[in-house]
Amino acid sequence: RLQARVHRHMSALRLLLRPVRLARSPAAPRAGVTRPHSVQVSRARARIGCVVRAMSASAEELAAQAAALAGIKDTGAPTLFDKIVAKEIPSDVIFEDDLCLAFRDISPQAPVHFLVIPKLRAGLTQLSKAVPEHKMLLGHLMFVAQEVAKQEGLGEDGFRVVINDGVHGCQSVFHLHLHVLGGRQLKWPPG
Repeated sequence: RLQARVHRHMSALRLLLRPVRLARSPAAPRAGVTRPHSVQVSRARARIGCVVRAMSASAEELAAQAAALAGIKDTGAPTLFDKIVAKEIPSDVIFEDDLCLAFRDISPQAPVHFLVIPKLRAGLTQLSKAVPEHKMLLGHLMFVAQEVAKQEGLGEDGFRVVINDGVHGCQSVFHLHLHVLGGRQLKWPPG
């Protein structure tokens, strides 16, 4: 499926990059000035629309699909985020306490986009795997998300908190994490 999707993206890009021939408009002066006819403009717009629809899959969606194709599952094994918590991988940390860490997303989908993750997963690799013992930690993650959002200047205009859960939810790293996005008008419905 991923190969087919990539092929569609590439086909759409080739279609967009194919040159649009400009024909002389009957009203154009003979001095060689040309302008596109309305039909050609419509075709160019259709090409752009095709590319926009084909490329609507986000990097997160493609990463989740690639993870599923590669057989990456929620095994509880150490993740990229565990390495970030252990400071083995550098990140732009904007908040840290005993329970969680907040850092900027490396592929931001909004002017402000950061993640809030628990430092110790304690089996909390997905939201759907939460048990009653996780209630306090989940509440703390949400509280920290709104506090850091305010710190980042999102308090007045608002922001969105997203938790991807499982393959259909576009989860590509099996370590529970909250995406906090803002700094522009977000669209609805998401996804």
